[in-house]
Amino acid sequence: MAVLQSVRHKNIGSKLLRAAIRIIQDAGQTPALGAQITAMRFYANHGFLPEGPVFDDAGIPHRTMTLTGDSSKTLMPLDAESLRFDTPTLLVAIEPHSTEGEMRINLLRLSDDEASWLTPRLCCYAATHGAHTLILEIPEGEVRFPLEPPEHMSCFCKA
Repeated sequence: MAVLQSVRHKNIGSKLLRAAIRIIQDAGQTPALGAQITAMRFYANHGFLPEGPVFDDAGIPHRTMTLTGDSSKTLMPLDAESLRFDTPTLLVAIEPHSTEGEMRINLLRLSDDEASWLTPRLCCYAATHGAHTLILEIPEGEVRFPLEPPEHMSCFCKA
């Protein structure tokens, strides 16, 4: 997927990706792609998770990224600085705040199922946005997740 530089940052790539995701999921398949390391941020914004090692494609480092899990849950950009997390019964705007390599996200109470789907995606999002630590502020307190750089991170982060 590529968008002409002259029309980037106008949501065209997000619209194309969401349409492709819908077509792939409607066909009963799991969306997966080879993302350039420098483009992982874009795909993480849409809920894709990295897997496997870095590989070379045309002299450019890539990683496989997959959109796994419950297809009724989505993560996507809301605007340039925030995300939208949707389930059939929940719509949450997520407002990340970054300072000195830490990203803080305040979340309302989520079910265990929602939290288990969302947490690894927020870890990937934070890592691809330059954070070395994700801090989730939840009603019970703070949970800190140390992060690896995108080219090394695994799909799941640990508290």
